[in-house]
Amino acid sequence: MKKKSINDIAKELGFSKTTISFVLNNKGDEKNISKRTQEIILEYVRKVNYQPNQIAKSLKNGKTNTIGYLVPDISNPFYARIGRLIEDLLWEQGYHLIIGSTDEKQEKEDLLLSMFVNRQVDGLIIASCFSDLHRLKTLSAQNFPMVFFDREDPDFNANYILVENQKPMREAVQKIIDKGATKIGLLSITPNIYSLKLRINGYKDALAKNSIKLDENLIRIVDNNDLQESTQAQLNYLMSQKVDAIAFTNNQITAIAIWWMNTIHKKDLSEIKFVSFDNLDLFDYSIPRVVSVAQPIEEIAKYAVDILKEVIQSNDRVIKRIELKPKLIER
Repeated sequence: MKKKSINDIAKELGFSKTTISFVLNNKGDEKNISKRTQEIILEYVRKVNYQPNQIAKSLKNGKTNTIGYLVPDISNPFYARIGRLIEDLLWEQGYHLIIGSTDEKQEKEDLLLSMFVNRQVDGLIIASCFSDLHRLKTLSAQNFPMVFFDREDPDFNANYILVENQKPMREAVQKIIDKGATKIGLLSITPNIYSLKLRINGYKDALAKNSIKLDENLIRIVDNNDLQESTQAQLNYLMSQKVDAIAFTNNQITAIAIWWMNTIHKKDLSEIKFVSFDNLDLFDYSIPRVVSVAQPIEEIAKYAVDILKEVIQSNDRVIKRIELKPKLIER
């Protein structure tokens, strides 16, 4: 069956296309269209299951009611949970979410940015790898609505929703030092990312504060393209160096390390202590025990949506930087 158009409805009901359009866009009262006429039109469109042409509608009003959500890896529980919260918040306001994963690759990020813009999304919520600012600066110069979270580039002026990194990591590492740890390794991904640099600095601060000599060989970098095998290899190295604690800069590699500890280092389970920036429910019952820094994901999602909405609706350029405080969970 052919889908009904506004032209079809107008012909069959004997009303003008303008009248039909006003009623379908909830402007019947505003345009002094009688209640009876509105009832006839609404009852008819329900009967024939009329669906508006969203492409034509977006071309007319310049809006698609879609938002792009661009993150390094949507399978990461941190990004997945924030994405779901953002999706729910946007849904309540009549928006839909389109999701993309960059795999921490600038080329893929640029490609996805272009794809989202070409699909005429109304705005973007991004955790960028920031390795090349050219594409982002071009969009910024065009006043394209964007909000960044989790990461920032100090040289790029934009809207940021961030969480304090350095001090919480220092405090978390201090907790395991207080429990007797003296030789502490660190596993990180993508250390060039500014927020991860701050977490590594927090680890170093804790060692310095307690007069523990920094051994750069105990700072190991995991290959983001091969998390499982690379985490295992770096964990094996740290265990061979007889560390009594390990700090992790994100929860993905912490979870993988817990699995490997229970698989190939069972004899050391009771001797090792873990610290993780980012929390997982898994940590409540895992061995080794994990001191974690839990980011306020509900606040991050809400601020991201609220600020993006403000940017979209504002005629003036909006620039905000919000830094939230995470929660230290000691187990």
